[in-house]
Amino acid sequence: MQNYIYPVSNNTQTPSKKSYLRPLSSVQSINEAILDKVMPIHQVVRFANQAFENHTPVYVVIEEKQGPKSYTRTLVWGIFNSQVTPKRQVMFTTADKKVTYLLNISQILAIQLG
Repeated sequence: MQNYIYPVSNNTQTPSKKSYLRPLSSVQSINEAILDKVMPIHQVVRFANQAFENHTPVYVVIEEKQGPKSYTRTLVWGIFNSQVTPKRQVMFTTADKKVTYLLNISQILAIQLG
Protein backbone atom coordinates (compact mmCIF):
# COMPACT_ATOMS: atom_id res chain seq x y z
CA MET A 1 0.00 0.00 0.00
CA GLN A 2 1.42 3.36 -0.99
CA ASN A 3 0.80 6.71 0.64
CA TYR A 4 0.07 9.77 -1.42
CA ILE A 5 0.36 13.50 -0.97
CA TYR A 6 -2.32 15.71 -2.41
CA PRO A 7 -1.77 19.16 -3.88
CA VAL A 8 -3.89 21.79 -2.18
CA SER A 9 -5.55 24.69 -3.91
CA ASN A 10 -8.11 27.23 -2.76
CA ASN A 11 -9.56 27.53 -6.24
CA THR A 12 -12.11 24.74 -6.65
CA GLN A 13 -14.14 26.33 -9.45
CA THR A 14 -11.78 25.51 -12.31
CA PRO A 15 -12.38 21.87 -13.24
CA SER A 16 -9.85 22.09 -16.08
CA LYS A 17 -6.96 21.76 -13.62
CA LYS A 18 -6.79 18.12 -12.65
CA SER A 19 -5.32 17.14 -9.33
CA TYR A 20 -2.59 14.55 -9.25
CA LEU A 21 -1.24 12.04 -6.77
CA ARG A 22 2.43 11.53 -6.04
CA PRO A 23 3.22 8.13 -4.49
CA LEU A 24 5.47 8.07 -1.46
CA SER A 25 7.03 4.63 -1.57
CA SER A 26 9.54 5.34 1.21
CA VAL A 27 6.85 6.09 3.79
CA GLN A 28 5.51 2.86 5.30
CA SER A 29 3.82 3.55 8.62
CA ILE A 30 2.32 7.00 8.23
CA ASN A 31 -1.31 7.51 9.11
CA GLU A 32 -2.96 8.66 5.87
CA ALA A 33 -5.44 10.82 7.74
CA ILE A 34 -2.60 13.16 8.72
CA LEU A 35 -2.47 14.56 5.19
CA ASP A 36 -5.90 16.15 5.53
CA LYS A 37 -5.58 17.46 9.09
CA VAL A 38 -4.15 20.70 10.41
CA MET A 39 -2.87 20.81 13.98
CA PRO A 40 -3.25 23.97 16.09
CA ILE A 41 -0.13 26.16 16.22
CA HIS A 42 0.45 25.64 19.95
CA GLN A 43 0.42 21.87 19.42
CA VAL A 44 2.87 22.10 16.50
CA VAL A 45 5.23 24.18 18.66
CA ARG A 46 4.99 21.72 21.55
CA PHE A 47 5.49 18.62 19.36
CA ALA A 48 8.42 20.23 17.50
CA ASN A 49 10.18 21.16 20.75
CA GLN A 50 9.60 17.69 22.22
CA ALA A 51 10.89 15.98 19.06
CA PHE A 52 14.03 18.17 19.17
CA GLU A 53 14.69 17.47 22.86
CA ASN A 54 14.23 13.70 22.43
CA HIS A 55 16.04 13.53 19.03
CA THR A 56 13.00 11.64 17.72
CA PRO A 57 12.46 11.21 13.96
CA VAL A 58 9.03 12.44 12.90
CA TYR A 59 6.85 12.81 9.84
CA VAL A 60 5.99 16.43 9.06
CA VAL A 61 3.43 17.78 6.61
CA ILE A 62 4.80 21.01 5.12
CA GLU A 63 2.72 23.44 3.09
CA GLU A 64 4.63 25.31 0.39
CA LYS A 65 3.26 28.18 -1.67
CA GLN A 66 3.56 27.55 -5.41
CA GLY A 67 1.77 30.59 -6.79
CA PRO A 68 -0.80 33.26 -5.96
CA LYS A 69 -3.53 30.75 -5.10
CA SER A 70 -1.82 27.37 -5.17
CA TYR A 71 -0.20 25.43 -2.36
CA THR A 72 1.41 22.00 -2.19
CA ARG A 73 1.52 19.75 0.84
CA THR A 74 4.64 17.64 1.21
CA LEU A 75 5.17 14.79 3.63
CA VAL A 76 8.77 14.70 4.93
CA TRP A 77 10.49 12.33 7.38
CA GLY A 78 13.38 13.60 9.48
CA ILE A 79 14.46 15.31 12.70
CA PHE A 80 14.30 18.83 14.10
CA ASN A 81 17.68 20.56 14.47
CA SER A 82 16.47 23.36 16.72
CA GLN A 83 13.68 24.40 19.01
CA VAL A 84 11.11 26.90 17.85
CA THR A 85 12.76 30.34 17.99
CA PRO A 86 11.08 33.57 19.18
CA LYS A 87 10.70 34.43 15.47
CA ARG A 88 8.56 31.26 15.12
CA GLN A 89 11.10 29.43 12.96
CA VAL A 90 12.49 25.93 13.24
CA MET A 91 15.17 23.94 11.37
CA PHE A 92 14.25 20.50 10.05
CA THR A 93 16.56 18.00 8.30
CA THR A 94 15.32 15.05 6.26
CA ALA A 95 16.28 11.56 7.41
CA ASP A 96 18.73 11.10 4.52
CA LYS A 97 20.35 14.47 5.45
CA LYS A 98 20.05 15.77 1.89
CA VAL A 99 17.72 18.69 2.61
CA THR A 100 17.57 21.10 5.55
CA TYR A 101 14.52 23.32 5.83
CA LEU A 102 14.23 26.60 7.71
CA LEU A 103 10.49 26.64 8.27
CA ASN A 104 8.10 29.20 9.60
CA ILE A 105 5.98 27.38 12.16
CA SER A 106 2.81 28.22 10.18
CA GLN A 107 4.15 26.11 7.27
CA ILE A 108 4.01 22.95 9.40
CA LEU A 109 0.51 21.54 9.26
CA ALA A 110 0.97 18.32 11.22
CA ILE A 111 3.61 16.26 13.05
CA GLN A 112 3.49 12.51 13.68
CA LEU A 113 6.01 10.16 15.29
CA GLY A 114 7.96 8.08 12.81
